[in-house]
Amino acid sequence: MPYSGVYPYYAQHITAGFLCAAAKMSHAATDFAFMPAYIGQGSNKAVLEAAQKLIFFEGVDVMMGMINPKMYPELRTILENHNKLGLFFDFGESISSNEVYSPNISNLSMNLWQSEYALGQWATKELGERGQMISPLYESGFNLGSSFLMGVGSAGSNQLKSMVLKENHANKDVLDLKDFFAAINADAPDYVHAIFVGRIGNEFLRQWKASKFNNVIPLVTVENMAYPDMLEDIGHLGLNFYSASSWSKEHKTGANPAFVRDFENFGKQQANIFGMLGYEAGLILSRMKAQLTVGNASTAVIDFNQSGTIGPRGLLHFGMQEQQSFPLIDIVKINTSNKKNNATIISQGTALGYDISTVYSETESGWQNPYLSV
Repeated sequence: MPYSGVYPYYAQHITAGFLCAAAKMSHAATDFAFMPAYIGQGSNKAVLEAAQKLIFFEGVDVMMGMINPKMYPELRTILENHNKLGLFFDFGESISSNEVYSPNISNLSMNLWQSEYALGQWATKELGERGQMISPLYESGFNLGSSFLMGVGSAGSNQLKSMVLKENHANKDVLDLKDFFAAINADAPDYVHAIFVGRIGNEFLRQWKASKFNNVIPLVTVENMAYPDMLEDIGHLGLNFYSASSWSKEHKTGANPAFVRDFENFGKQQANIFGMLGYEAGLILSRMKAQLTVGNASTAVIDFNQSGTIGPRGLLHFGMQEQQSFPLIDIVKINTSNKKNNATIISQGTALGYDISTVYSETESGWQNPYLSV
């Protein structure tokens, strides 16, 4: 697991979700052994060294963790040669190609690129064609901004402007928005779209709230800026903006209510995204355990994909599916106060129609770490 200053305890939440699912499947916590491997901020070298240690020396059956999908090709050979599986997590900050997967590799993703596409489409249709996007250099290195742009284009607009903040204007110590505020003061866009991750996102919201543009120009944020735990520290500001929600503990459909109830009873804590991802992983590997224990990784995958196992977000599948799924994404209006933060669903959208066939090959980025590893 890589370091994350945004969510320092995310690994514990994933583990709690995993063990909750295992208990639901009648397994004891002692039926699974976790061998931790720290990989810094998720560089290729650190991930590869950790993988070799886990496979060659620890003899694990499954590698599990949060890594950049660009690492999958390098891990593929190790996993296939040793009949092991890789089950990884990501936030969908980058669009993957089918070519990086194998029968031995699967991932559980929040698919932020899909919610960005849906947001771009919605913002253009509902707020206007003239948008202004802002992101720091780090966030601009993923496929989030480009997905929003494609969503804007799908709604018939080519008038999205973009500003990428230089590192000396946006870092852990400083967020200088003077040039940005000057630009929107001169241009008066129909809306602003902000893509930030971590504490700097909260700082953007603070400065936006204090600006003359608050409640004048509609603000639309990337999904992670509206996560409930991110808003805990700034809810008292009385913020009003729009965002997206791919998953929420408040969703009352399918198996989600049962997951929320089971997780909160099991872990004595609020259900969150990491608990949900861990729970999905726990359902998958609990189903596979009997075959994995005797070294039948390929049989375990086949049997699981035929099992029809349902998780909080729907049908679970191991490996790359033949067709990309495009689930419904909620468009939400966020209102915060010192008493409660509310997310009201005002629309829904999908990324259906987004041609991602060439995105992976056309994306040049040196970022090796996962989105939250800042």
